[in-house]
Amino acid sequence: MRKTPPKFFVAVPVKPYVKRFIDINYGTPADFNNHPEVHGFFQKLLRKPSTRFDNNYPSSICTYTEEIEVIISEDDFYRYGFELTKTDIVSFGKLFEERVKMLMRSMVGIYHGIGLPLNVSINKFQDRFNFDEDTWSYQTIKKDFYRNGTLEKIDFNNEIFTKIEKILLVNLYSLGTISHKAKKAYENN
Repeated sequence: MRKTPPKFFVAVPVKPYVKRFIDINYGTPADFNNHPEVHGFFQKLLRKPSTRFDNNYPSSICTYTEEIEVIISEDDFYRYGFELTKTDIVSFGKLFEERVKMLMRSMVGIYHGIGLPLNVSINKFQDRFNFDEDTWSYQTIKKDFYRNGTLEKIDFNNEIFTKIEKILLVNLYSLGTISHKAKKAYENN
């Protein structure tokens, strides 16, 4: 009978919305084994601990109120250990903050672009991805979106309807319903 290999974990403090993002993408506990880029990054943090900026951070970082567990191999556990330095904890957090903020800016930007008001767009993002007020507050999202997001309205007349008309004209031209001259005249209007 096959033995189940022992599982080893690294506990990492993170911000609440980063925890939620990691839970969504990598499970609980986080398993980076099927994600080579993230797995390599995390192994590098274990393998080559950096203490360069440790003095810049307090003993406990007040915004890192949640903790996640990351699965590591037995080899990594015995070879490199199971602790991250403060500098590495912040680097880890920044990687996932960039990713979750890019997700938020993209989704809120799309919702707003198709015509939803910004407040509805933010609430829809929070509901869709389960970022409640305690995890990632409306005001924090709004502030970040105004600083870094893209407010672009999609003009349906010029974007979608024009493309639909072009498809229709090509099909009608192919059937012989309209002539080449008529097709060009419609396209130029």
